[in-house]
Amino acid sequence: MKHIAFAVGILAVILYFVGYLQKKRAAIILLNASSRLLYIIQYFLLSAFTGAALDIAGILSSFLAGAKSKPFIKKHTRLFVILASLAIVATGLLTYKDIFSILPIIGVLLHTGAFWMDDEKKIRIVSFLGSPFWLVYNFVSGAYGSCIGDILSMVSISIAMVRYDILPAKRK
Repeated sequence: MKHIAFAVGILAVILYFVGYLQKKRAAIILLNASSRLLYIIQYFLLSAFTGAALDIAGILSSFLAGAKSKPFIKKHTRLFVILASLAIVATGLLTYKDIFSILPIIGVLLHTGAFWMDDEKKIRIVSFLGSPFWLVYNFVSGAYGSCIGDILSMVSISIAMVRYDILPAKRK
C-alpha cells in the first residue's frame, strides 16, 4: 500500500506543478483540484486521516479566501477568517492521532491564512513558513511523495522571494 501511496503522491506533485504551466485558467484549476484529490487519496491509503481531513478543510478555506472580493465576504472578512481557522483547528483536533497531528493544523492555518493577505511578499513568507510543518508531518506519515512536493514548494517560494522581494529591494 505504501508503494501505491507514494505513486499517488508523486502524481499529485506532478499535476500540481504542471497545472501552473497551463495557459487556460480552467486547466490550471482542473489540474490543481486533481492534485488535491490525489493528495487526499494518498493520505487515506496511508491512514493519515488528519492530513486528508485538513487538506479538505484547506481546500474549503482557500476557496473562501479566493472569493474574498465578493461583497458579502469582503464585508465580513474578519469573521470568515476566524470561522475558517476555527474549522481547521476543529478538523485537526477531531482527527488527532498523536503530537505530529498538530503540525498540519499549523501548516494549513499558515497556508490558507496567507491567501487572505493582499501583499504578495507576505503571502510568500507565510506560505513558506507553513511548508516545514507539512514536511515533517508527511515524513512521519510516510507520505514521501508529498515530502518531495513540500521541498519543491519551499524551493519555488524561495526563488520567488529572491526574485521578487530581495533583488528589487537591493536595486533601490
